[in-house]
Amino acid sequence: MLSWIPGVGSVVARATWVDWTVIVGGLGALLYWLSTWTHDHFRRRGMPYARPLPLFGNVGALMLGRTNFFDLMVDSYRKFEGHPVFGFFQFMKPVIYIRDPQLIKLVAVKDFDHFVDHQAIASEKLEPMFARNLFSLKGQEWRDMRATLSPAFTSSKMRNIFKLIDLCGVQMADFLKRKFEKSRDRVYEAEMKDFFTRFANDVIATSAFGIEVDSLGQPENEFYHMGRDLTNTKGIKALILLGYMFLPKVMEVLRIPFNSTRVTNFFHNLVHDTIKERQQKGIFRPDMLQLLMQAREGQLKAEAGDEQENISGAKLKKLTDFDMTAQAVIFFFAGFDTVSTAMSYCAYALARHPEVQQRLQREVDEAFEKNDGKLTYEAVQEAKYMDMFISEVLRLYTAVPSLDRKCTKDFTIPAHGNVPAYTVRKGENIVLPVLPLHKDPKYWDDPETFDPERFSEENKHKITPFTYMPFGVGPRICIGNRFALLEAKVALAHLLRHFSIQATSKTAPKAEFAANDLSGAMKGGTWVGFAQRAQ
Repeated sequence: MLSWIPGVGSVVARATWVDWTVIVGGLGALLYWLSTWTHDHFRRRGMPYARPLPLFGNVGALMLGRTNFFDLMVDSYRKFEGHPVFGFFQFMKPVIYIRDPQLIKLVAVKDFDHFVDHQAIASEKLEPMFARNLFSLKGQEWRDMRATLSPAFTSSKMRNIFKLIDLCGVQMADFLKRKFEKSRDRVYEAEMKDFFTRFANDVIATSAFGIEVDSLGQPENEFYHMGRDLTNTKGIKALILLGYMFLPKVMEVLRIPFNSTRVTNFFHNLVHDTIKERQQKGIFRPDMLQLLMQAREGQLKAEAGDEQENISGAKLKKLTDFDMTAQAVIFFFAGFDTVSTAMSYCAYALARHPEVQQRLQREVDEAFEKNDGKLTYEAVQEAKYMDMFISEVLRLYTAVPSLDRKCTKDFTIPAHGNVPAYTVRKGENIVLPVLPLHKDPKYWDDPETFDPERFSEENKHKITPFTYMPFGVGPRICIGNRFALLEAKVALAHLLRHFSIQATSKTAPKAEFAANDLSGAMKGGTWVGFAQRAQ
C-alpha cells in the first residue's frame, strides 16, 4: 500500500512480527496517553473523583445506552456522600460538581461574577441565531440582553399574556369534550407528553409569535412540525446535544449543526414578516413579540409594583430583527419540551394520587365559581394548593438534571470538610446538580415519596436554601419561570374543571426516565385516562 513511497516497500517487507508488535504497541500507548492525559487532574489537587475510563471518562455507561443522563447525574452524586465537591470527567474534560448548598450559594450568587456564563449548546459559527439567544450569550452581552428583556416577564406583563394562554386552555378542554361526544367510551386514553407538547406549541405560537394554531385539532400544522424539529432531543439529536455539552470544540471542528437550516429560516422569516406587517398596519397584540418590539424602541419598562432585577453593570440593548428572532426561538426551545414534560408528570402524579387530585379539583372549582365560571389571572395566582402540587412535581421529576457554569475569572473554592481549597481556573466548568439535590434524603424526608405538603406555608420554611432549583438559581435563573408556571397552572385548571385523570393499564407503576431523551420524558410514555366529571 505504501510501496509508492521510495524505500518504504522494502522496509515493510523486511519488518518482522517483533517490529510490528513494537509499532502497534507504540501506537496503542500513544492513543492511551491521548485518551487519559487529563485523568490525574483531580488527584493532583486532592479532590475526590470517580475513576474514569479512557476517552469516555465517566460517561461511558451513558454513551453505551446503559443509563440515561438523569440517572447518571443522580448516581454520580450519591457516590460522594459526605463530600462537598467531587470531580467528574465528561469524556476527557474534567468538571467540578458542587454538592454543598453553601458552596452553591457562593458560586451562583455571592461570587456570581466569576461564573457568569453557561456552556453554549450550539456553535456561533455554525448557528449564529441560536448562539445569540439569552441562554447562550456571555459576559457583558448577556447582562445587557437580560436587563433589556427582564421587564417583559414581570407580573404585570404575565397578566396581559394570561388571556392568550387561557384561550389555549379552553381550546384544549374543548378538544377533549369533542372526543367524548364522538365516542361512547367512558375513558379517553392519551399519551401526555405528546398531548401537552401540542398544548405548549399552541401557547408559544400565540403568546410569543402572534399566530393562532390548534395542534390537537389539527395535528399536522406546519408550526408544530417545525417546533418538534427545533426542540427534538431524541436519537441522533440527543447525541449531537451531548456532543456540544461534552465536546463542543470537536463538534465545531466537525461542523455538525444542532438545527437544520430549514427550521432556522422558518422562524427567522416568521418573526421578520410578522414584525413588518405589524409596523405597516399598526397592529398591536399583547404577546412576547410585541414586547420585543417595544424593547427595540426602548419603550419596554417595568410597571409600578413589578419585581425588578438588578443586573450589575448592564445597559439596555437596542435589538435587531436578528436578536428578536434569537430570543423568540429560545422562548420556544425552553418552553416547548421542558414545560410539556413537567405537565405530563403533573398528569401522572394526579393519576397515581387521587386524593391529591380531589383536593386540587375542589380548589379549581372554587376558582371558577367565584368568577362566574371563568378563570382569571388573580384566581390562578391565589391557588395555593396548585402551587404546592406543581412545586412537588418539579422537585421529583424536574426536567433539568444539572446546571453548568463556566469560570470567567480564577476562583478559589475554600477548604470545606476533608477537601482542601481548590482553585477553579478560567475556562473550567462547574456543575450544580439540581435533580440529585432534589432527591437527597439529607434535605428531604423520604424524597421518592410524592408529597405536596412539603411546600405548604407551614413547611416550606424548612427547605434548605439552594436545594430546590427547578428554574436555576441566582442572576441566571430562568427568565421565563413565571410564564412557565402560569402556563402549567392554566392547563391543569381547565383540565381538572371538566375531567378527572386516572391510571390505565398503560400507566407506568413507577416513573423512570427514558434513555436517549434529554427532555426527561418518561420511559414507555406517560399514559393516563380522562373521564368526564359530572357538572
